Amino acid sequence: MDYLLVLADRNLRPLRGKLRELGAFFTGIGYAVAQTREADLASLCEKAALKYHRQPIPHGHTFESFQQSHKTSFFQDRLISLEREIDVLKKELEPKTAQELKETARGQLLQELLDDSEELKQQIKKAEQLEKALSVSTDPLPIRFLSELPVNFLLEEAPDIPRFINVEEGNIKRPFLRKGILAMLVGAGGVGKTHALAQLALSLATGHPWLDVFPIEKPGHVFLGLGENHLSDIHRLLRKVAKHFMHRTKESQRLFFDPDPLMAAMNRIAPMAFSGVDAAFIHQGKPTPFFQALLTSLKQTEPEEGWSCIILDPISRFIGMDAETDNAAATQFIALLERLSLELKGNPTIIFGHHMNKGGVSGMNTDQAAARGSSAITDGVRWQVNLEKSKQDEMDSSKDVIFRHVKSNFTAILPTRILKKDETGCLSAALDGFAPRLKTENSSRMVTLGPIGGSHERS
Repeated sequence: MDYLLVLADRNLRPLRGKLRELGAFFTGIGYAVAQTREADLASLCEKAALKYHRQPIPHGHTFESFQQSHKTSFFQDRLISLEREIDVLKKELEPKTAQELKETARGQLLQELLDDSEELKQQIKKAEQLEKALSVSTDPLPIRFLSELPVNFLLEEAPDIPRFINVEEGNIKRPFLRKGILAMLVGAGGVGKTHALAQLALSLATGHPWLDVFPIEKPGHVFLGLGENHLSDIHRLLRKVAKHFMHRTKESQRLFFDPDPLMAAMNRIAPMAFSGVDAAFIHQGKPTPFFQALLTSLKQTEPEEGWSCIILDPISRFIGMDAETDNAAATQFIALLERLSLELKGNPTIIFGHHMNKGGVSGMNTDQAAARGSSAITDGVRWQVNLEKSKQDEMDSSKDVIFRHVKSNFTAILPTRILKKDETGCLSAALDGFAPRLKTENSSRMVTLGPIGGSHERS
């Protein structure tokens, strides 16, 4: 969507009234006119020997919200100027008491400026809310009847949502987490969320069952974005997970997707550290430049078959200032995560780690409400697992983590499990020390990993 710009010069001064009649506003370099008034503007410019230029309206704006954003900027500039005046007066009058300030002209001026500042802040807040309301696209929606769709929704079977992670029940393998959905792993600090997500990344890249028991459907490329870790931390984390995998494999002759799984994983995992970075996806209801940059970078580096999974941890580093507690902002944030999956090749599963609220940390038998902050976050995800610290009195209970599956829109809810945490922090659901030998449906791709340094045989 474009707008029309008439650059400012001396010949334009007599026409300012006419331009305002067309709904124009001054942008700082010229007058902006809505594209719907192009015929009127063309006639006016022809008579005055002027030219106009087409310019793209900023992403996420309509012409009306673009106009309102300039009004908001005017208020913000005025507030900055006002606060500078207030700072100068405060330094000048600093030793005086509140009563003394009331008795001097300069003190009264300071109070007037403070009142003006508060009023201006309210005007800015209202202007921003109006800009947000006006930014909703006015383009018509493609509403169609069932008879107009290429597939008969009533008579033809719908395709299954692809499997992503499975669970084995006896000889039957059922889906545990579906492909292309939004998922959340909730837990208190130190319970092992980040380790579990790092294990997931390496499981997806190698075929090692997640947490040693959940078979991976097929190998895939993973973006691992950690907000509380430096790259050296991620190095240590992934190295611990790799050693855990190889140790478990040596014991149980685990199955992998490739003869050299760790080398294959080098080409399938893209880690990124966001520690010290303002990585908020949303600000004042709009996608941030950081989100746009991340989306663009993921598109530029996406593999031929696309991304399999985008992992973000913790989500508090990405959610922005208001979205964790404000339902409306949180809903917009969820929409941005869905946009990641929809716009990226492969429609990856988006899974993020999130902190547990105080009630969840102190209580037991947590449910969907255990996630910290806005309920819109929980409402927006399709799958949720809570990791709880064990509160049992057994000597070894400090190594126990309760794995509670509390939400799943497309699969059955699994029974609660107990995970064991080893000395490196890695989690395992294989309570007997040996997870069962597992295969995915795509067994032709799997290989049995022999002793370290030994031969590999196709199963």
